[in-house]
Amino acid sequence: MPKKTIGLAVGLSLLAGIWPTGGEAAATTPSPYAFDGKMPQDTLNRYLSRSAQIMDMFWFDTDAGKKQEWLRFVQNTGTKLIGRAAMIWTNFQDDETMFYHAGRMAAAVHAQDPEVILQAAIFETTAQAVNQIPIPAWVFEEFGLQPTTRNFSYASMLYQDGRYSDFWGAGQSVPDITSLETQMFFFYRAKRFIDLGYESIHYGQVKLMGEADPFYLNWNRLLNRVRAYGEVHARRHNVLLDAHVNEVYDNANPLWYTAKGQFRYETPGDTGNYYNGDASRLNRADGAQSADGHYIVYKLENATGFEILSANWAGAGDQPDGFDLYASPDGRIWTPVGKTIQEIQRTENTWPNYKTTNGSPLPAGTNYVKISWKTMPYIWTVQLLDVKINAAGAALHDPLEQSAPAVKKLAFDFVGFPARLKGIPNFPQETKLEVNYLDGLYQKTIGGLNPQGWVTPRSPYLIELDNYGGSNGSPGIDSPYWPWGYDEIAWFAHQNDDYRHSWLKYAYDWFRTNDSYGHLQLPAYRTLGNSPVNGSNNYNAITASAVFPNTLGDEEAIKAIWGDAPQSGAVEDDLRDLTKIYRFSSQLTKDGSNPGSYGGDGTRLTRTSNTSEYVIYKAPYATDRTRLTGFAVETWFSSAAPVADFKFYLSSDDVNYTLYTPKKKTVNGNMKKITYMGSRLPVGTRYVKVEFNNASSSASNSQIGKVSTFYADSSVNAAGKIDDFESYGGSDLVLNAAYEVNPNTDPVTISLDSTNKNEGDFGMKYEYNVGVVTYGGIALSLGNADWSDYDALRFWFEPDGSNRNLTIQIQTASGDYWDKVLDLSDPTARVIEIPFSAFARPSWHNGTGPMNLSSVSQLSLYAGVGAGSPGSGTLYFDSIELTKN
Repeated sequence: MPKKTIGLAVGLSLLAGIWPTGGEAAATTPSPYAFDGKMPQDTLNRYLSRSAQIMDMFWFDTDAGKKQEWLRFVQNTGTKLIGRAAMIWTNFQDDETMFYHAGRMAAAVHAQDPEVILQAAIFETTAQAVNQIPIPAWVFEEFGLQPTTRNFSYASMLYQDGRYSDFWGAGQSVPDITSLETQMFFFYRAKRFIDLGYESIHYGQVKLMGEADPFYLNWNRLLNRVRAYGEVHARRHNVLLDAHVNEVYDNANPLWYTAKGQFRYETPGDTGNYYNGDASRLNRADGAQSADGHYIVYKLENATGFEILSANWAGAGDQPDGFDLYASPDGRIWTPVGKTIQEIQRTENTWPNYKTTNGSPLPAGTNYVKISWKTMPYIWTVQLLDVKINAAGAALHDPLEQSAPAVKKLAFDFVGFPARLKGIPNFPQETKLEVNYLDGLYQKTIGGLNPQGWVTPRSPYLIELDNYGGSNGSPGIDSPYWPWGYDEIAWFAHQNDDYRHSWLKYAYDWFRTNDSYGHLQLPAYRTLGNSPVNGSNNYNAITASAVFPNTLGDEEAIKAIWGDAPQSGAVEDDLRDLTKIYRFSSQLTKDGSNPGSYGGDGTRLTRTSNTSEYVIYKAPYATDRTRLTGFAVETWFSSAAPVADFKFYLSSDDVNYTLYTPKKKTVNGNMKKITYMGSRLPVGTRYVKVEFNNASSSASNSQIGKVSTFYADSSVNAAGKIDDFESYGGSDLVLNAAYEVNPNTDPVTISLDSTNKNEGDFGMKYEYNVGVVTYGGIALSLGNADWSDYDALRFWFEPDGSNRNLTIQIQTASGDYWDKVLDLSDPTARVIEIPFSAFARPSWHNGTGPMNLSSVSQLSLYAGVGAGSPGSGTLYFDSIELTKN
């Protein structure tokens, strides 16, 4: 049979323009993952969309067989970003071992595929074991300090007020990012990872470590140090930084060298109460007061003095002295300095304004000045208005105005965050993703100037199936943050193979539908905490082998999700789970009782109340690339009760739905089975809503069984195309819902055929048996199609070699008929083009005037006895379209 000769030629020409064919073409075609320096937005999105987490991948360097298997996994699946490939949680005594194997693993990955990005992690942890790690001279030099011979100090990294000490266990705590020791330790780790070839670093719970960091000042100083090092020394002069936090901008006061404590700006307020009508003042935010708990450090070489303006609440009596002042040559050793305080304004008794200056010249060699809030009756009682630091021949002036750039600068390249799975009531162990559930990021990431150099209304983000213990002790009971009693990865690992694979596909597509800025990081290897599966404490997606005999084997499912999706096809939903349903109402449940009465169907969907519950299916792949072309919905009704038909609605945008009347096929039995069929749905249809009828006498009288939806590329019904038989998803049922067999003629049966065709996957097989009436046929309803821009009808056709005939009939909306009769004696398969001028009115029709092609309602195909003898035959059709010469 003739194949896609035209389509193949076009396809090859397109491929020749995309993929290198050797020589000069290969050199001029950049990889979509190529970058050197700043990364374009689409390149970052490509990496995020091909991300898999192989936690602690570096350890597999210790076993040659396992190492080779993970290299094979990366190549087989096409993974481009490997999450958490190198990290330490609290076992810092293993640091050198980790760095050694992390470097070897990175070298092996990049030898296989130099485009892969490996991600390291620096978490919200420190432990006493860091006391064993020497500080290299280059760390001191990076922070402008004189190198000394010492190790990192665990105690110096902690919150000085004791918060989060031993949070992760004895001697294992959350570090404070305002501590210079923490910043030095984090830079040390980042530099070592970058030097080993890691091009991405995850920083964990930044907010937890930054509770005392005003406007994330210290975080951004650290991140900018890491970026600056990466721009010079990273493999491709770039390092991607992310964290478990969304709201971080790089917009702290640039005049602050460092600061501690949470602050807020008071703007504008009653400016008459403040010196010179000051409309922007700095105040401590709500929280606990402590000695040296809130301060700002300014850096100015050889500073000689300062002038500080403040407004101090006097509701409990005058409090002119709101600050302690310190001077330092190096920012580490501080000397208290004397001060002189002068009242400069009092417009009302409760907010007198003061000027604080140094009582005597600052110590020689002062390069840093610290303003530290005193403990006051209330945390908000001292507002800082203006700061001036003076030096010989220089000055620093901070008016303390809140930064308000037109476009804020983002601190992180993307956000990494847990999935926040929501358990589905009435469907044990099933979960879904949902906007506005808990603290989920969906549709909520902030926008601004990305560190990679482009402006975005929303930050890209990467969602992971997080681990945080395994089980909360109540497996099987759903609760917030603990889907069905597990953390996210443990829940996932405890599901069966089919559900895991379906859920991954559901989640991957959910992002493309609901938030194009989000990406799912597919799980490959991760700890299960206290909830092992099959005797393993780790989830492992790799295909089982002699090296890894006990895995869950999701590798090929991951590969399929990232593979080339078909342009058209069918989605079959047997309702074993809800992953193929786009959205559904709340009062639904499963019914698996009495499958024998339901044709063997033991996974049906029914209601918990007699209300208008619904399910919505959508075209796959989210974008305008595909649309729904048809559906078949099997439903079941009690034979003893009147049928309350399901209602069907179509939509292009999931907002506006239009009532649609499908065809029905009824089979009587113990339970009445009605199959609703929709075919040749309006162009642009992407959603179909199936709604229970609340007129039913009881909730369980109507149930949904198997659901099939059919989709095609959005161009299937492009201008001029009538039918290429690809939009029925291989379903004869849906094909027959599109074509009406004339019941008053001899029998005709049509079906899809995958062998006798012109192109694509299917053509149409047309079987007839003429004799009694002498003709039989089918009709395709076209609505009121406008064919006036075309001058011919073309289609691929394989006759049966009989001497019978085929009548092509066009009916217009006005009831006018036009025929063209073809002889079937030549069995050669061929493309036939018939000018509309060759059509004539049939002898039995009394019409007048020319053919009006502006409103065509029906196209019919009739087989007739003609010059042959009565009998049966088979014809094949494909690629029916309009042409214009």
